[in-house]
Amino acid sequence: MRSGDLSRLDCSVCRPSLVSESCCKRRGEIIQRELLAAAVALACALPARLAAQADEELSSAIQIYGRVNVTLERIGVSGRPSDYEVVDNTSRLGVRGGKDLGRGLRALFQIESRIRLDTGGAVLASRPSYAGLQGAFGTARFGRVRGPVYRFMYEYISLHNHNSGNSTDAFVARAVRGNQEVMDNLLWYTSPRLGPITAHAAYSLLREAPLPGMSQPRNVGLVVAYDEGPLHLAASHADTRSTSNLGGGTPNQDQATTIRCLYRMRAVVVGALFERAASRLLADEASRNYFRVSTMVPVAKHEFHVNLGQVNHRLDAKLSDDGAVQWTLGYNYNITKETKVYTFYTTVNNDDKGNYGFKTNTPGVDNKSAAVGVRHNF
Repeated sequence: MRSGDLSRLDCSVCRPSLVSESCCKRRGEIIQRELLAAAVALACALPARLAAQADEELSSAIQIYGRVNVTLERIGVSGRPSDYEVVDNTSRLGVRGGKDLGRGLRALFQIESRIRLDTGGAVLASRPSYAGLQGAFGTARFGRVRGPVYRFMYEYISLHNHNSGNSTDAFVARAVRGNQEVMDNLLWYTSPRLGPITAHAAYSLLREAPLPGMSQPRNVGLVVAYDEGPLHLAASHADTRSTSNLGGGTPNQDQATTIRCLYRMRAVVVGALFERAASRLLADEASRNYFRVSTMVPVAKHEFHVNLGQVNHRLDAKLSDDGAVQWTLGYNYNITKETKVYTFYTTVNNDDKGNYGFKTNTPGVDNKSAAVGVRHNF
């Protein structure tokens, strides 16, 4: 055997007559160094791999979420006996998630469905549902949602029951949601945050087929929001067109311009909005002013709520003595962060020709409800 072959022998099987003791010692040192290097490399690579695996699992996580929200209510309208009803306050079930695509790009999706705890039933993707992308450019969503004007203006200051159920805002202009509950065929863009300012723009082609001689129904919504510390301000404009024929092929045009403020303090939260809305009529235009203020006083696990709105006219006709006032008193007790029990009393009082309400829209008829309920978010 040539001396050069000795380095290739495994000392555990070499014969003493051919390999010296010093050779074995040197070979053992070489093996130890190689094993040590391999162990160090593995130890360095393992945390990185685990971290990458954790990031992948996080970025691909799918979340199931929802809200169950139901009340027992005594509901009455002017001139009729009151009755009792179990009312579902916009319960929902959804799934959402995202995935890191690399280079600062992230894919998003949400599928949310309305569920009813009072009568049963659910329709898949009947609530805000979309697919989107998020990156340095901002966030773009494609799908069906209520849009940024409703979300960041009207719902934003509804503090006692998330603007759901019979105590919801009865005066939201129809232009805000395209004359629909949830707008279809919508693109919603949210800008990157520029200091305390964020901008939102939405364009919806709605779901109605174009009426004869009219352009495709559509809605445009714009919001600019300012959020700095406890102060939250926003201004918006909504425009809905061609969802109805006013006569002779004249399309409707409904618009609403709104400003909103919310100020959060430890002892009290105060929100307010003012809206100027107008709707085209066949031979004229109806317009109105609408003002709302909401207040929440949190004390430990207790919340005390007052919500008052007033509108001076209708938008479907140009009349007089056609305004209304809505007010709500509420109390919430937070058992946990996710679960609360609550009660409220709400009423919509119409002028002689006012036609606002949650039970009936008959002109001059008032609506009222006393409720007790439970809400659980998960």
